[in-house]
Amino acid sequence: MIGSMSVRVIVREAVVSDSPADLALLDDGERARAERKRQAAPFVTGHALVRRVLGELLERDPASLVFERRCTTCDSAKHGKPSLVEAPGWHFSLSYTPDVAVVAVAQGAGVGVDVEDLTDADFEGFAGATLSRDETPGFGGLAGHDLLVARAQVWARKEAVLKATGHGLVVDPSEVLVSGPLEVPALIDWRADAPRPAAISIADVALAAGDHRAAVAALTAQSLDVVVGPSAG
Repeated sequence: MIGSMSVRVIVREAVVSDSPADLALLDDGERARAERKRQAAPFVTGHALVRRVLGELLERDPASLVFERRCTTCDSAKHGKPSLVEAPGWHFSLSYTPDVAVVAVAQGAGVGVDVEDLTDADFEGFAGATLSRDETPGFGGLAGHDLLVARAQVWARKEAVLKATGHGLVVDPSEVLVSGPLEVPALIDWRADAPRPAAISIADVALAAGDHRAAVAALTAQSLDVVVGPSAG
């Protein structure tokens, strides 16, 4: 919901589990996609969480919600950013790891959320794969756990931006420059060939899962009022 000074972003988190109740909420298409996953539980937990949060906000049966997809790059309806049919103005985003699912919902502004496990940021080529040369100095002096936290947070900011715009990994994360890990979240520069978003705001999200980091981004020049609801699952 949009106020005069900020955009409200509702964030919910769930621990991944093999829940029959979660699976029962999904439609046939979602169940078919889950069956094709190497690990179905994160997908099922995440998509059930999307349905529960939107159902609560819209006062509708979560199982009755209908979604459609549209690719920002090629305009295909077979993949791309999902949206809720018959609920104009409501935007949502889902991200999950093998252990945690996170959903963000906003009204009136496209939104993206990303969650990262600290261990996934623990690889030698992180800087080359994720950062521009201009961003690497922001990690100077960090080591061990602090370095992993910084990497995961900045990575989450970049992915949240790309999910908000709908580009996903079609755009190289190193071409999306964000503020350093010890700075207020912000988009600093956009060096991709794809058009830069006219406006975007970023916020870090505090999760119950201490071994993860998350961020949200919304297509607005207004600040974000992030409301983290109780964990589910």
